[in-house]
Amino acid sequence: MIDVAVIGAGMSGIACARALRAAGVPVRLIDKSRGIGGRMATRRTTVAGQSITFDHGVQYLDQSEGAKTIAALAKGAVDDWHLGDGTSRVIGVPSMVALPQALAHGLDITLNRHVMTVGECSGFCEIETDAGKTTASHIIFTIPAPQLAPILGDTHAIVQKASTAVLRPCLTLMTAFDHNTPAPFVTRRDANALLTWIARNDTKPGRSKEFQTWVTHAHPDWSASNIDVNRSEVKSRMVGLLCTALGADPTKLCYASLQGWRYGLVEKPLGQSFLKHGMLWAGGDWCCGPKAQHAWKSGTDIATSVLRTLKSSL
Repeated sequence: MIDVAVIGAGMSGIACARALRAAGVPVRLIDKSRGIGGRMATRRTTVAGQSITFDHGVQYLDQSEGAKTIAALAKGAVDDWHLGDGTSRVIGVPSMVALPQALAHGLDITLNRHVMTVGECSGFCEIETDAGKTTASHIIFTIPAPQLAPILGDTHAIVQKASTAVLRPCLTLMTAFDHNTPAPFVTRRDANALLTWIARNDTKPGRSKEFQTWVTHAHPDWSASNIDVNRSEVKSRMVGLLCTALGADPTKLCYASLQGWRYGLVEKPLGQSFLKHGMLWAGGDWCCGPKAQHAWKSGTDIATSVLRTLKSSL
């Protein structure tokens, strides 16, 4: 039996597991993905025999104290990204995923494991996965709120409360052009445009320089309307708009790929750090806010609650 299982190895899950391990509590992180970090993600691909990367999820840490705390914990895996306007942001190096990897160093992590159901029975929790069943004394969910219902059931108290949080999709385009392509800016944000965020990825420290690479996020409303539309059509539309924004010749495009983050943006957070019911906890950025530091706060606050529960049971 696992003492504590944390389902979801994004920033909240890592924060929670770190705090529990530091307090001497055996804990295991379980995630359905091939890697950790959640939306603190990096896509790797090969174009014309050259390896290139795209930070297709979280773009950077902001200037808040919470973000600075996270960066300090990941010393050696972060650097400053200068935006060309006199400002800079903190990023993971050599990729964004390097940041959660540094934070998760030494943790017990099981990947490629899909949790299907969780139930409480006789003082412990049973976890059914695609690799069989296991048990834990306490379980923490740090997955997007809408993913709780398939595991716990629509009527579960945690699911009912979590349903008040509103998450929106985000379609993300990753493109590579040759170096003769115009680059009128490093980043551009326009909340009212169909392409709300455009960033030149190869200007970040540690990134591949073989091509001029761009990461582009679509407007949440447009993303919601097109998240289930044929991806080739969506990609073509976004590529056209990006070329217009850059003044780029579409024939200079060397690579294009699309990522659909179904729960990529927190529009309306829950308004509290986590939810608890019996020996189950649930949290994430959907509890506190859309930034990495909000996810981190949720995870650390859950760990405090778990430790308090464990202490009271002694």
